[in-house]
Amino acid sequence: MTPFRQLTYVVAVADNGSISAAAENLAISQPAISAAIQKVEAEYQLKLFIRERPHRVVLTPVGRRFIAQARRLLENAQEFDDAARNLRQSPRGVIEVGCFFPTAAFIVPIILKGLRDRGFDISIRVHEADLDELNNMLSQGSIEVALTYNMYPSPGIEFEPLIEAPPYVLLPKDDPLAAEDAVSLRQLADRDMVALNLPITQQFFLSLFSQANLRPRIKHQAKSYELVRSLVGAGEGYALLIMRPVNERAYDGSELAYVPLSDDVPTPQYGLAFTNRSVPTKLVETFATVCRETLKSEKSAENYYVQLPGEGTA
Repeated sequence: MTPFRQLTYVVAVADNGSISAAAENLAISQPAISAAIQKVEAEYQLKLFIRERPHRVVLTPVGRRFIAQARRLLENAQEFDDAARNLRQSPRGVIEVGCFFPTAAFIVPIILKGLRDRGFDISIRVHEADLDELNNMLSQGSIEVALTYNMYPSPGIEFEPLIEAPPYVLLPKDDPLAAEDAVSLRQLADRDMVALNLPITQQFFLSLFSQANLRPRIKHQAKSYELVRSLVGAGEGYALLIMRPVNERAYDGSELAYVPLSDDVPTPQYGLAFTNRSVPTKLVETFATVCRETLKSEKSAENYYVQLPGEGTA
């Protein structure tokens, strides 16, 4: 197959009518162009040019057809090159974004507003999934970036923390512990628990008890964030969660309380995840920058986290 460079030289000779003029326009030597013509003619067993007079050449009939096809091929190659470069350079388009699904309702609107406020013509196609599924989607290339926790590190995934996200205790408003400044795991161990039953997430919350040599008493398990809140509001137990709505009511209107944990427990980090094999496009880099600015610098999600008295979101 003839290299595009040689076809470019041949087309330039056809456009300029001479090897010397083509060489001058392309800023290369005449022998290089002559060699390219010879290679192309030998490759396809065609006579493309006839020398008409000193320093001037004209196309043969078959040469005219060949040049027309070569020109179309080079134009298509240029279009492909422009489109490929646009993948990295253009800050507009659609991004496939994964998001840990209990957090999507909190985080996605913040990021969309950040993109809109900065005038970026970027849309995101959100894929809600659990932590393990997000890692798999990143590895398979079905999403370009994920907004997630670092609870489940993977060798093929690079994580960039943006928020420190301490767990808290969700209680009915009329529960005696709701009036406390902070609650310990020991105070909770003998009570009924409503567990958020998601892979890895539940393991993380249960590990908090095991590290304190305690064992929780799980009464209900729910995959839905809002079902957990509703069960707690109905007096069915407490829950451990990380993000919290600004309002303090469940679906049925029952009042809830968000109380910090007093124990020294691991603090999950929330942020961006990429596969370490990917080279982010300009589109993804722009998206990531907006995430950093809104979540880390501007702390736009601060209202969604519960801190110990006197502390702020890191």
